[in-house]
Amino acid sequence: MKWLTVLSVSFVIFFFISAGCTSQSSSGEEKIIAGVINDVKDKKSGSVVEDDSIRKNRDTSHVSPGEEKESSSTFSDNDRYLHYIKIISPSVLEKLKNEINADEYPVHNDNGDLIGIVSPGKLYIRGDLLDLQKQKGKAGKIFSKTDVAEHLVDIIFGNDNAKLLLFKSNKDYQFWLDAFYTVDDKKFLLELASHLNALSDTTQFEDEELALGFLKTNYADIPYNFYNIKIIPQKMLDEFKDNRKSDERLIKDSEGKLIGIVGNDHLYMLDSLSSEDRQYYMLYGILFSMGLHGTTYSEKDSFFYQVGGIRNTELSDLDKEAIKLLYGGRLKNGMDMEEVKKTLGLKV
Repeated sequence: MKWLTVLSVSFVIFFFISAGCTSQSSSGEEKIIAGVINDVKDKKSGSVVEDDSIRKNRDTSHVSPGEEKESSSTFSDNDRYLHYIKIISPSVLEKLKNEINADEYPVHNDNGDLIGIVSPGKLYIRGDLLDLQKQKGKAGKIFSKTDVAEHLVDIIFGNDNAKLLLFKSNKDYQFWLDAFYTVDDKKFLLELASHLNALSDTTQFEDEELALGFLKTNYADIPYNFYNIKIIPQKMLDEFKDNRKSDERLIKDSEGKLIGIVGNDHLYMLDSLSSEDRQYYMLYGILFSMGLHGTTYSEKDSFFYQVGGIRNTELSDLDKEAIKLLYGGRLKNGMDMEEVKKTLGLKV
């Protein structure tokens, strides 16, 4: 999953963003891009094929014809096409994401924004990273450690759990679909795996492929902890309800209709749900299994705020900080509320 190309691309993205923070003009951005290209060249002893718009904007007025010819002669065929980097607009990047190939993978920042697409031979990166970073800096809230800790306690402990139950960290988790899943389901889960990986220092999720259909477990070394998602008809869901275990919780919609069942390592969902509802309850179920059983009554933009029929479909910034704290390594399986509060420095 992590090969040499991804390491070099990570360096490119880091260099681009860090250098970009000091740039205030279009000419400065050109220097950043040129610096990225030169750095990749130095790292890999090769060259990069530049975007036409970058090449046209480079200032070559100080280079004489003779010097330009001499410089060009230093390139060999072996130096070319080491890694193709193209700067594109967010809209084009979104279009490419919908047409992604098997060897291409999306790259997200810590806020979950799509900032690039990488493959073994090329990198597409959005050209408004500076503006994106500025927007996040202006709009983002600053939370104190107490804010995050108190919110975490709220969204951990519900009526059905007295003790914390975390995902394991001995192996990566892999989402396993074995019923009536769709292409959109698969895409959503892979993107979610990538987002969760950015929030967790302990448990990680396989974000390149899913387990699909029949799961072969008849070999000694099972490489993953599996999280099973079944999308099934009402009749089958009712049968699971009648035979449910003590660790399973029923999921009902706003009208009280049974639409799912969630356990520690699995989620069963009704197949007649809309695409939007399906994704919402996938996120709800997976977060529940990760130990987030509670509700907040104060943070109105939180995913866990469910007062008066309000339903937020995405994690808020405070939710993300809370999950980072939950899976940062300080909290342990089996802790009760008092132990969690003591560990987080809250009043008991």
